[in-house]
Amino acid sequence: MRKIIFTMSLTLLSLGAFAQSTADVKITSFVYTSQERKVAELCGVVSNATSTPTFVQITVDERSKRPATYNTFAGADGKFCAVVVTYYGTAIAKAL
Repeated sequence: MRKIIFTMSLTLLSLGAFAQSTADVKITSFVYTSQERKVAELCGVVSNATSTPTFVQITVDERSKRPATYNTFAGADGKFCAVVVTYYGTAIAKAL
C-alpha cells in the first residue's frame, strides 16, 4: 500500500512540473494612484501564452518581510492590470 501511495505522489508531482507555464510576463507600467495610501496601478502583457485567459500572479514588495500576492487574468490580447498596495514600489509578475 505504501508503494502505491508513494508512486501516486511522485506521479502527481511530476505532472505539476509539466503544467507550469512557459509564458513571458512583462510589467509595462507601475504608477502610484495615491501616494498617501501607497496604492498603485500595475499593468503588463503576457507573451507566448499557451492558454487564454492566462492566470497571472503578482508579488508586491517581494523582498520585504511581508510581501503581498495579487492574482489576475490576462485577456486574449495578453494584457492585464491590477490595483495593488505597495510600500517599497517593487513588484514581480509571473504566469501560472
